[in-house]
Amino acid sequence: MSSLISIIIALAIGVAFALVCRSMAGSRNRSQNLWTVLGFFFPLISMIILLILGKDESKAASA
Repeated sequence: MSSLISIIIALAIGVAFALVCRSMAGSRNRSQNLWTVLGFFFPLISMIILLILGKDESKAASA
């Protein structure tokens, strides 16, 4: 029973980070689908990279 709870908690954390990364990517003109997947599998690393990268100005100018 304990391992099931651990798996559920890990999945919940992964989904939460995926949604946060998706939101951050959207506000920074980056691929939301890519960063959602990266946020799920590599939560903290993805968030830090998104913070470092900042906003993509090239997509904003072409759209």
